Amino acid sequence: TALPFLCIALLTTGVLAMAQEDSVPPEQFAILPWGGTPGDPAVLEEIRQCGFNLAGFVSPADLDAVQAAGLKAIVSDGLCHVGDAEASLDDAEITRRVEEVVAKVKGHPAVYGYYLRDEPSSAPFPGLGKWAAAFQKADPQAMPYINLFPNYASPQQLGAADYDEYLQKFVATVKPRFVSYDHYALMDDGSLRGGYFQNLEAVRRVALQSGLPFWNIVLSNAHFHYAEPTEGGFRFQAYTTLAYGARGISYFTYFAPRIGNYRLAPIDQFGNRTATWD
Repeated sequence: TALPFLCIALLTTGVLAMAQEDSVPPEQFAILPWGGTPGDPAVLEEIRQCGFNLAGFVSPADLDAVQAAGLKAIVSDGLCHVGDAEASLDDAEITRRVEEVVAKVKGHPAVYGYYLRDEPSSAPFPGLGKWAAAFQKADPQAMPYINLFPNYASPQQLGAADYDEYLQKFVATVKPRFVSYDHYALMDDGSLRGGYFQNLEAVRRVALQSGLPFWNIVLSNAHFHYAEPTEGGFRFQAYTTLAYGARGISYFTYFAPRIGNYRLAPIDQFGNRTATWD
């Protein structure tokens, strides 16, 4: 009777080992829980169990815990959060701030990149380009992170006549390592927001032209008039993103924001798993 048990044990061990070997590193395909993440080891381990290979945006002090959980992360430090005012800083001050942040974490195996800005208009692109160049000089292996508006943003938000011009300005001016954007398209009346596929096509086109990978941010919670998460909705968002050739997918959000009508994120406002996590 010991032999069947041994065979089952060996088979189980082999399957688990294969699963670990088959986990995709973020350099190959990034899977990001979009938002800030605490350094609690149990929380980070739960993120890894959920299927992510990046921990989200973490403070420099939490990188050891990120590494222990088998993840990498995008470093979030107030010194390099680039609002419009910070985008206008002179070269010397940008370099000083970048070098101060990099000095805290350079060489740490859990560093994947550095958070700079979410949804800028084109106005701060020249300044963002200086920040990105400074990071690439100080830590060439890491990825400066800037996320762009979707194509349903207004020309005033984009600071451009249309979305294609916005994308072209970003690539030409900032010279990013990759292109990330968000588009939330699954609505609570069962419809698909117009422009979803056109957004994928536009970002794919500029990424191919510039030889860059791109990431898509999709929804993993319900709010406003967006649909509640479902297995079918996740499959639609993931497989359409893959079909257009993306090299990363981010989920907004893993933790439910504490303010607003956000619901059914993988982890709710009280720290509990929801059906979305599974």
